[in-house]
Amino acid sequence: MALFRKVIGKTCKHCNSGESDLSRINCRSCGRALANEFKYHRKLILGFLTLTVTLLGVLLNILLPRQVQLQMKPAVQETGTLSQLSQLGARLREIYHDCQVGEREAEKVNKLLAGDPNLAKIYPEFQRTRMSHVLEACRKVRSGQLLVAQKLFDRARADFLTATQEDPENANAWAALGGVSMLTDREEEARQAYERALTIEPDNWTAHYNYGCYFARKGETESALGHLERAVSLLGRAGHVDRTAVLEDLRQNPALGSLRQDPRFVRLLDGV
Repeated sequence: MALFRKVIGKTCKHCNSGESDLSRINCRSCGRALANEFKYHRKLILGFLTLTVTLLGVLLNILLPRQVQLQMKPAVQETGTLSQLSQLGARLREIYHDCQVGEREAEKVNKLLAGDPNLAKIYPEFQRTRMSHVLEACRKVRSGQLLVAQKLFDRARADFLTATQEDPENANAWAALGGVSMLTDREEEARQAYERALTIEPDNWTAHYNYGCYFARKGETESALGHLERAVSLLGRAGHVDRTAVLEDLRQNPALGSLRQDPRFVRLLDGV
């Protein structure tokens, strides 16, 4: 009892009288100092509490079911695979870029997984939780592009927005949204979309090209040429891009009119 009395108060070691008022310095009964007594027991209590917490931790580790302990770890393990999930998603978006799900695409996926055991390990989970969203986003980007060709810009924008919601890591969806946002006079939305696309994929050809047109339209020549030059340098890696169509757009796109007298733009055309 003496120990627990000392937890909530002080006890005089001379006359064993209890004192609940921790602010008192002297014992009410004998008048002697309580300060040293309190310091001693404070250390004793602190040691007791430390030992108790340590023992509880040991008991918890012993008694806690193995299944519960395992459930506490996946968050760390999942973090370790985030880069792999991102890499797998990027490769699958390339494979399904044309929205085709056939034997050719299946062969490409099998080849990808055979060449990287780590990606093969996480593919089943990706397929179960994310694949449908990746494919739907690709379809919406494709349908939006067809609507842009018909000058149905508002409907195209709706498709591109849906694509970014289905698969927020699809850089092409954000780049396409930026392009149609410019066509519908939503400049701030366009800027944010281009920035998002290039954050996800710094070498995204479409994002650089469209962002170049964005800056040209705003009269920011240096930024415009910088993005257009980067886009042209990436043409060799963008297998689905028609170089002839790109050259024609560079020559005819009204947004680029302010650049056509610049010698750097002329050299840019020679590089396509």
